[in-house]
Amino acid sequence: MKKISIILITVLSIVLIVFLGWYFLLRDKSVPAGEALRDILPFGSGEDINIPALLPDGEVTDSLQSIVDEFGNPAANLFRISAEPVAGVVLLNTHSTSSGQGGTSTVIVRYVDRATGHIYDTDLATLVTIKVTNQTLPKIYEAYFRSDGNAVLFRSLKNDSDVVENLSLSLTPPKEASTTLYSVSSTPLRGDISAVAVGSSNTLLYALKDTSSIVSSTFNGTGIKTLLNSPFNSWRLVTAGNNLVIHTKASSNTSGYAYTLNISNGAFKKILGPLNGLAAIPSATGNRILYSYVENSITRLFAKNLGDNSLSEILPVTLAEKCVWSTKNIGTLFCGSPTNGLGFGEPDNWYRGASHFSDRIWLFDTNIDIAQVLVEPKPSLGIDIDAIELKLSLNEDYLVFINKTDLSLWALRLE
Repeated sequence: MKKISIILITVLSIVLIVFLGWYFLLRDKSVPAGEALRDILPFGSGEDINIPALLPDGEVTDSLQSIVDEFGNPAANLFRISAEPVAGVVLLNTHSTSSGQGGTSTVIVRYVDRATGHIYDTDLATLVTIKVTNQTLPKIYEAYFRSDGNAVLFRSLKNDSDVVENLSLSLTPPKEASTTLYSVSSTPLRGDISAVAVGSSNTLLYALKDTSSIVSSTFNGTGIKTLLNSPFNSWRLVTAGNNLVIHTKASSNTSGYAYTLNISNGAFKKILGPLNGLAAIPSATGNRILYSYVENSITRLFAKNLGDNSLSEILPVTLAEKCVWSTKNIGTLFCGSPTNGLGFGEPDNWYRGASHFSDRIWLFDTNIDIAQVLVEPKPSLGIDIDAIELKLSLNEDYLVFINKTDLSLWALRLE
């Protein structure tokens, strides 16, 4: 009986080897061997589902982990900083050291863990991460850092209701070398805040629904100054030099407008509109603006020079808030652009989470109308990245962004 079993196994093995050999010799050579084998096996013909595989402890599989070389440095230009959802981020250049006749600086990414409110620092050169605060403030949906990273506004929902709470935190660096934890003091900000922007120095700018106004204050809420009173209170705010660019919340079914508001003297000027689905991102100096809008159910994207009113159309198209202006190279943009374009019903579907994009990261030079693909996350890592909250380091050697699909935090090394 044992001899018969051995003979049967041997015969079946030979038949399988002959069959596979015959199949691969006669198959379509344009089809990769792996795909050909998958197609003849059970369950192999379904579409690829772009969902990261999760291990039992919730970590993403090794193919998506940040890969480091033998020196502890990221081995790939595109890498993940945090797999956990984040609420906000700021980039800090710090720890300058002497190196020959010059010097070096380290880019630190400071971010807020959405679930706990804990704040972390990650060194982008080594990917070493330290905890900055351990005061647990759960379910932080938005976080806005001051430029130095030592003050932050937390926004959360009170007791899972629709009431938004706003808490300003001041962070004081540790005096003892034995700890990395900052001391924290907090102050609640009053008023029904609907939109927030971070100004220069210690300035916070926000729209108040209850008073139908846009105001400025310090990060802890003192020195409140009214910049604009308006019966309309559903604004988006973006700082641009000494100005604030404000625009109506975008919808493909509603006409939108964008204005500049001078923070110093309150001068108010319309710069765009009426345009359906309007969203706008100004450059740091405020002399250029990128805007997207919907025309005949098609999304269009333009960069406008506010000095001479010249326009550059940006292709492939994306939403303006998926871009950031360079400060080193005037007229240059970095954007996440959907691989399959923008369909009908955008940006509304995207805002409410009914649609997600799989982006390529592009560089656009609006001065000479040149576009360049910097990275394609899907082919290189097998993951869909829907890039939002794009930020450049001071020397623009890193581009950092959040993946809207799972709110993980990523970096792209540019130099």
